Amino acid sequence: MYKFIVTLQIKPGTLGSIIEAAKPCQAATRAEPGCISYNFYASIDDPESMVFVECFESEQAHKEHGENQYVKDFLEFLHPLVVSTKFEIIITD
Repeated sequence: MYKFIVTLQIKPGTLGSIIEAAKPCQAATRAEPGCISYNFYASIDDPESMVFVECFESEQAHKEHGENQYVKDFLEFLHPLVVSTKFEIIITD
C-alpha cells in the first residue's frame, strides 16, 4: 500500500473554501479503482495548515488518480491558495 501525505500551508482565510472544493474530489477519488482511502484534515493549532492523506493499492493507481480531470481542476483551484507544500510517500504492507 502506498500512502501519500501532503501537508499544505495555505493563505489566511482560505480554509473553508478549500474544504468545500476538496469534498467533491474526495468523493470521486474514493470511488476510483485502487483507492483505499482519501482524507483531509485541518489543524486545530494552525488554521493555515492542512494535511491530505491518500492511500492507494499501488503507485500506478495514484498516478492514474492524478490524471483525472476533477483532480486537475481541484489542483488548479488550490494552487493560488497554497503558500507551501510538503509531499511524502510512505510504503506499507
